[in-house]
Amino acid sequence: MLNNIGAEILIKGLDALWMRQRVISNNIANATTPGYKSKSVEFENVLKSVLNRDNIDKGTLERAASKLNPELVERDWISDSEDGNNVVLDKENIELARAQLQYSALVTALNAQISRLRYAITGGHQ
Repeated sequence: MLNNIGAEILIKGLDALWMRQRVISNNIANATTPGYKSKSVEFENVLKSVLNRDNIDKGTLERAASKLNPELVERDWISDSEDGNNVVLDKENIELARAQLQYSALVTALNAQISRLRYAITGGHQ
């Protein structure tokens, strides 16, 4: 339906944020599990590396966007916890709220893009 690079990147961003919310929820659920190492989702840095390339043309950007996927990363830093668990609940709750706000913003942006497309197709008529 939406055959443009902007929409594809928005959709990939929504997928990454959905995955991030699930990962954060899993971290919170395992906050008391001995030895559990928290995880995170990397997406923005991957997207930035694609967008910061020199001499990028539309075709290159489209190919890069189609391969753009969030990455699951285990946080291997050492915690102060005796049981080896490195989940910090306050940090996870803040990150969950941030992910929810970002998700809402991207949904709004995608809806706006769909509305503009609908307007163009119908010539402004409903």
